[in-house]
Amino acid sequence: MGEELTTIGKIIRHQGNKGEVRVAPLTDFIERFEELDSLYLIKNRIKKEVFVEDMWYHKDFVILKFKGFDEIGIAIEHKGFFLKVKDEDKVDLPEATYYIDDIVGIQVYTDQGEDLGILAEVLETGANDVYVVKNANKEVLLPAIKDVVLSVDMEKREMIVKMIPGLR
Repeated sequence: MGEELTTIGKIIRHQGNKGEVRVAPLTDFIERFEELDSLYLIKNRIKKEVFVEDMWYHKDFVILKFKGFDEIGIAIEHKGFFLKVKDEDKVDLPEATYYIDDIVGIQVYTDQGEDLGILAEVLETGANDVYVVKNANKEVLLPAIKDVVLSVDMEKREMIVKMIPGLR
């Protein structure tokens, strides 16, 4: 695929019968959908660039109408596709915050030098995110809070954490 892309949503179903799709936003910046001219639809090995014709909100979802999506059948065919934007179109984040796509795969060490494994997944909970760190033998769940995450070095692809009581 070549270029780096960031996931911002997922088509969960059609909306109406004129080709619109209902999107579950996978971004903290839902207003970014208002600025989009184009994006990529990706599922398995399929990648399509689409152009946004119209956009509106419905409940907790974003409804999008793409150019060329003019009937319900086309919308239904795209259920399950992820919506992605080029990394250059990402919203700039405040210091010490990271996109999930950027930190998944980072190596995690304790402040004592113990290799805990790779950050495999980020669980988004109501209070704070939870990092799922895996190695060959076990899985550790770490709350993404300042008391636990001491530092993140994106150049070295390393995270240093403090193992507070109760995390093992």
